[in-house]
Amino acid sequence: MSNLFLPQRAFFDFAFHCPLLKEPPKINGNIRDWDEECQVPDLMSVDGQTSFATAHMAWDDSGLYFACEVKNKTTYKINPREPTEGDCLELFIDTRDVKEHRANRFCHRFYFLPGGTGKGGKKPIGRQIAIDDAREQSPPCPEDSIKTGIRRLKKSYTLEIKLPASGLNGFAPREFSRVGFTYLLHDSQHGTQSWSSISDMGVDSDPSTWGTAELATG
Repeated sequence: MSNLFLPQRAFFDFAFHCPLLKEPPKINGNIRDWDEECQVPDLMSVDGQTSFATAHMAWDDSGLYFACEVKNKTTYKINPREPTEGDCLELFIDTRDVKEHRANRFCHRFYFLPGGTGKGGKKPIGRQIAIDDAREQSPPCPEDSIKTGIRRLKKSYTLEIKLPASGLNGFAPREFSRVGFTYLLHDSQHGTQSWSSISDMGVDSDPSTWGTAELATG
């Protein structure tokens, strides 16, 4: 019988300072224009695990920005029909940070693939999907309003994302400055990197397991 892994992170509430951008980044996969203060804290180390990627997050009144850089990456597995079975980033956002066990209309789940469409299948895919067992689903975010950019190198890739305010139900950062947030980064070479908790403990459907991004104004 395999040992059940229960991350220590799952028993704490985590929050981090998410900076306000004066100028939005170009969503082209190049993250050199992201400041160091945008980096999401690495929580894998809390459980003695090593991260294989860095994550970045920021905001302005037009929406939320996210970027990740996956290192030591040489092969890809892209599966649009079963996205989490291959290389895939999942983002979870609760625009009101209520921390209920069942998702409501302010909770959102997105997935992003580092390829799968466009010329040569190398253009990223980004979509909102339903949250299982939700009390109420959020209105769908139009796929064509989600901006993505990717840059592939020989042994790494960087992915940039902008989620528009119009596609985030309840997004009112000047009034509700705490946003529920977590991510799962699935990788066919490295396994899964998580933030506040793991899939086995309900991250996919339980917003109470998500952390918090504090949308700073200064």
